[in-house]
Amino acid sequence: MPLKAVLFDFDGVLADTENIHITAWQRTLSQMGIDPDDSLCLPAAETDDRKFLTEILAARGITEGDTEGWVARKQTLTRTLLADHPRLYPGVLELVKALQGTVRLAVVSGSWRENIETVLKSAGLADAFEVIVGKEDFQSSKPDPEAYLLALARLGVSAQDAVALEDSPSGVASAYGAGIRTIAVGHRHPQGDWCGNAVFLANLRDNEISMRHISG
Repeated sequence: MPLKAVLFDFDGVLADTENIHITAWQRTLSQMGIDPDDSLCLPAAETDDRKFLTEILAARGITEGDTEGWVARKQTLTRTLLADHPRLYPGVLELVKALQGTVRLAVVSGSWRENIETVLKSAGLADAFEVIVGKEDFQSSKPDPEAYLLALARLGVSAQDAVALEDSPSGVASAYGAGIRTIAVGHRHPQGDWCGNAVFLANLRDNEISMRHISG
């Protein structure tokens, strides 16, 4: 079957946002009077905001903290940082431009829609993606396949007609759970067990190689 859709994860595939999430939480925790040392904040890059803060507060015996309020403050900081530094990974802009108009494009992410749209707009890719599925669009986070199934439904394509690009074990499992052929994109991460049965692509720098993998 000809390829009809390419579904991208956001954090870690399209955008290099790890340090931005860490920085935003370091500033937020400082405002809360909590020492934001690196070891405490490193998990923030791959952990849901509410879960991250809830675990920090629980470790300090705090059960009545304003979790939602502090998460909102962190999100405001994140959005500001992303607008100033829309850090796409090398090759992403060229790859998306090459795919645009030939297949349908979607973002399927556990990040807030505001974060995704902020980066895409700043990078000049606001019109490239037909569908954006963000944190607020689903109930069950990756590795549950809900987000990918929702993206397929909104695009009106079958799993057999799509390919997903992911950078984490939960993301790979989510795409596989939806029946989608999956490519594990390393960027900073070497090939390993996290890839599962997905084809591994070290990065997206070489447009020709990326297109070959995506086309199958």
